Amino acid sequence: MTAVEVGPAVLGHPTPRRFGRLTALFSGQSTVLDRSLPSTVLFAVAALLLGTGTLPVADGELVLAGLASAFLATLVARLVTQPAVAGDLALVVPLVHLGAVGLLSAGTGSAGVLFLLLGPVLTLVATPGRRGVLVAALGTAGALLLPELLASSTAPGTSLPGALLLGPLAVGLGGLGVNEGARRLAGQAARIERLENERAVLLAQVQTRADELDQATRMLAARAQTMTSVIDAVTEQSIIGTDRDGVIRVWNPGAEKMLGLPRPEVVRKRSILEFHLPEELEAVSEEDGSATGLAALVHAAQEHGSDVRDWTYVAADGQQRTVSVAITPRTDDQGAHAGWNFVGTDMTEARATERMKDQFVSLISHELRTPLTSILGYLELVLEDEEQPLTDEQRSFLTTVERNADRLLRLVGDLLFTAQVDAGRFTLKPEDVDLATVVRSAEESVRVTAAAAGVGIVVDVPAGGLVVPGDAVRLGQACDNLVSNAVKFTPDGGQVTLTLRTAWQTPDGAVYTDARPDAAPVAQLAVSDTGIGIPSTEQGKLFTRFFRASTAQKNAVPGVGLGLAITKAITTAHGGMLDLVSAEGAGTTFTLTLPL
Repeated sequence: MTAVEVGPAVLGHPTPRRFGRLTALFSGQSTVLDRSLPSTVLFAVAALLLGTGTLPVADGELVLAGLASAFLATLVARLVTQPAVAGDLALVVPLVHLGAVGLLSAGTGSAGVLFLLLGPVLTLVATPGRRGVLVAALGTAGALLLPELLASSTAPGTSLPGALLLGPLAVGLGGLGVNEGARRLAGQAARIERLENERAVLLAQVQTRADELDQATRMLAARAQTMTSVIDAVTEQSIIGTDRDGVIRVWNPGAEKMLGLPRPEVVRKRSILEFHLPEELEAVSEEDGSATGLAALVHAAQEHGSDVRDWTYVAADGQQRTVSVAITPRTDDQGAHAGWNFVGTDMTEARATERMKDQFVSLISHELRTPLTSILGYLELVLEDEEQPLTDEQRSFLTTVERNADRLLRLVGDLLFTAQVDAGRFTLKPEDVDLATVVRSAEESVRVTAAAAGVGIVVDVPAGGLVVPGDAVRLGQACDNLVSNAVKFTPDGGQVTLTLRTAWQTPDGAVYTDARPDAAPVAQLAVSDTGIGIPSTEQGKLFTRFFRASTAQKNAVPGVGLGLAITKAITTAHGGMLDLVSAEGAGTTFTLTLPL
């Protein structure tokens, strides 16, 4: 965070432009006035010296002409404001200044005036290209020759021929060196200017990235705070997060409450394995064929992406708790595996209640089955005794007793069946079963009940039948449950439709009416009714034992809530699926899908 805070202060300084004017002067990007300014200053000094008498005046007209031409050239340069990159005007102004020096030299007869050549000569040789050097040499020769041509009273110096040779030569050779140095300096200045501009762009980009990083850091901190608040708000479920080695990194108040240890004593100090029974982990390891320890604990979650099952947690006081634990892998910001999440719900009391209920159901079922069988046996003897015939009223009474005893015996059988399913003792007797025959038998079983309730039944099955592998008795029981439920929940004037068709199921579980690539054929039995329907909020609980929908209770439909749970168990045992589509007041459709 410190780097983010200091960055903007450092980046806030403006980029210096130390080389801007230097680059312009030596790259030809300056104005004509800027380039002629040194010469103009020298001519102004010369005019001052002439005015004070420091420099002699031999010919006033020539002196006046020289100064006038020099300042006139400067005035022209002042009027031209555009940069002169390689224009002729950049050479004309210093040439005029050279001519003005020649006029002043002729008008004064003083060799000191020749120092005025320095300004225009430097201007010319610093001009980009070699043409300025040539013009400077020739202009210097002209400036040296002009006094000799114009002089009338001043005798020519004896050194003039040597000066005409050495002066231009020195200007030419020296000018080449100055020109090359100016060119290199201009290149370096241009590179420095470019680097300064690039630096400014980079600094702006760094500033932008720093701002983005600061914002992202604040967002991550806010998200982390939100996540911590959510985790800390969960007090009834334990949330434990570990690294890849099982060392605990997250320990919420729910874990503190469940296992009796505060967060500072656990985080980064203990392993998740310390709260599990070693023998339980060894048993799971042998069952899954995985390594012991943490590998056994997370093996299923590692293979399937998540795992939910009961584990035994050992609290700090040694108390053991049955906990339903959802295990999921945890990743870091780059998506790499970083550890595991364990979300646990204490099911100790719930599992104890379920065991007591199962034991009670099993006990009561066995205790009821024997006397019911005896009652039905004696009823059969009484009803079929020809030596002591019954009156019609007596036969009617005993028939009612027999019917209710049969109903009670079926209920006891259902209770025993659910106990077998929960205990894992539910077995099938596989054989080839014609589902069409099963459906017709189910329709025959409820035909009288349906007619009495004013419910019509429509059967649509293939004429040639549809054979599946399975247990005929159990499949018949499942089909009877679906059909009898449909009739019970359909009011007078409604209709129940039984449809059996061949369909195709893809590996992802989707079922289609037409053949698809990689799809396997399946048998699909649909039982549809126009009855009272099931609320959408209750459909997820419909296959739970003893659950009855609110619509069933509201309409006083008889039942104990075991039929659909049994049907679901039978379907699953056959490797099939049982789907539900329903809307309150608009009927229900159960679809049973079995592999062929």
